[in-house]
Amino acid sequence: MNSTNAQSKELRDLREVTDVLANGNDEQLSELELLVDGFPNGKDECIGRYWITHAIDCGSFESVKWILEHKVDLTFCDEEGYTVIHSVLERAKPKKHEILELLLESGASANAYGVNGWTPAHMAAFLEDIESLEILIRHGADLTIRTSVDYYDTPIEEARRFNKNAALQYLMSL
Repeated sequence: MNSTNAQSKELRDLREVTDVLANGNDEQLSELELLVDGFPNGKDECIGRYWITHAIDCGSFESVKWILEHKVDLTFCDEEGYTVIHSVLERAKPKKHEILELLLESGASANAYGVNGWTPAHMAAFLEDIESLEILIRHGADLTIRTSVDYYDTPIEEARRFNKNAALQYLMSL
């Protein structure tokens, strides 16, 4: 098989897996565990993304829950700078906040550095996602942590810098 055909097959396989992840069917997820190398604990062979990140991308609470029951690592920061918490914060899926809560309850860090040198609280403040900020704070988000790059701002300072007034007002009310 030439490399173009191999890449095409990997992409088709990835689409099939993400279709299963999107519907969150336990039986199909269990089948994937038997058929796909490294599922659910590893990465796909096509683009190298963690399977849990694919489940988050699909917005399936059921798939994320199933994967978490299989004790996946939640401490990674991928090549693009995303932790599982940063990944869920950036998604606009219906179960976003439920998935965020589930990941935090399962041991994901509310304070891990990720993309742009931000902690999850920095990202949530920038996105003006007040509900995520509330969830992060309930799970121990430290609002005194500074970004690891650029201006070394706290989430409040970052909200002020980017004129994220709803987030700024909420954070200052705490």
